[in-house]
Amino acid sequence: MERRKILKAADQVDRVDQQVDQIQSRVTALEQLLADLRQQSQSLKESLANAAAKSSQERTALLEEVSKMLAERKEREKAKATDKAAAVTKPVEKEGYEHIVAKGDTLSSIAQAYNSEYQLKLTSETIRQANQLAKNAPLKVGQKLIVPSK
Repeated sequence: MERRKILKAADQVDRVDQQVDQIQSRVTALEQLLADLRQQSQSLKESLANAAAKSSQERTALLEEVSKMLAERKEREKAKATDKAAAVTKPVEKEGYEHIVAKGDTLSSIAQAYNSEYQLKLTSETIRQANQLAKNAPLKVGQKLIVPSK
């Protein structure tokens, strides 16, 4: 009977040893999984930081490009306004300036160009009246207009 108890206890100890071995195997596997997850987490953090830096660089480059484009556009508009006024500024006695209509010219754009170039205070209406144009009369390329100097 004693012997049976000892054998039974030995069986139980063997089962407990097996369970401990299984638990240790699981713990080892979990520790390895945890190490892998930590490594993946670190890799993802680095990737995210790199993506953020790249995004910031791209944003800066885009902003610089847009700024250049806007500056170029302003220069072109300024040059266009100056060209319109300079190309057609021929004094006509004491009445004002002779302007030859170019493609895209309107009475408003002509008035604006001369106002800017000569510090005049013209309106499209004053140019219309100086040239005895009808209210809805279209301008023609090459048409000569008198732009009043007063």
